[in-house]
Amino acid sequence: MLKFLDKNELRNLSIFILWLINISGFFGILSDQKDFFLSSSPYILSLTLFLLVINNSIEKRFLASFFLIFIFGLIVEIIGVNYSFFFGEYQYGDNLGIKIFNVPIVIGFNWVLLIILTGNFAHKIFPKSIVLKVLIGSVIMILLDLLIEISAPKLDYWEFTTHPVPFSNYLWWFVFSILFHLIYQSNNKKEFILSINILIIHFLFFGMLAVFL
Repeated sequence: MLKFLDKNELRNLSIFILWLINISGFFGILSDQKDFFLSSSPYILSLTLFLLVINNSIEKRFLASFFLIFIFGLIVEIIGVNYSFFFGEYQYGDNLGIKIFNVPIVIGFNWVLLIILTGNFAHKIFPKSIVLKVLIGSVIMILLDLLIEISAPKLDYWEFTTHPVPFSNYLWWFVFSILFHLIYQSNNKKEFILSINILIIHFLFFGMLAVFL
């Protein structure tokens, strides 16, 4: 897999690609080509996850946790959207791609991506404490969700029926984040440099959209 690049070269290339794409995407969303850039959202998210995965140590535990978080994430969202459990009453828009039972498939990838990012960061800060790793990772998930919720309806990602977003959304987001982090933290080897870059990109991207969109 990309054998012509060593580990550091692959990581640096991945960082360059993701910064370039997200900076371009930010200005594209603010331009008259907004629809084109928003329609590419599921592909950008999938590419981000792909680059993150190939830069991590891909072991059986990693693949197992990837699969479990993806499946459970989709199931939780399907229940949430169709029965208004957990998060409140909400619907997904059209800019996140193909749906299964009214939930974009890429949302399962998004759960995996965010858990890996926040999990890798928390592991770097608290490498010895599983409790702190899980709690800190889940708190960062909440902070990121608070930011994304501001722009999500304007991006036609998703929208809640009631405004402001109900507290139950953040409560259950935190609960499921804890459960998924417990699954992910069973892995031993974790990548940090690319993860922190993507995490910063997410906070800047959605933070700037919240201001300018």
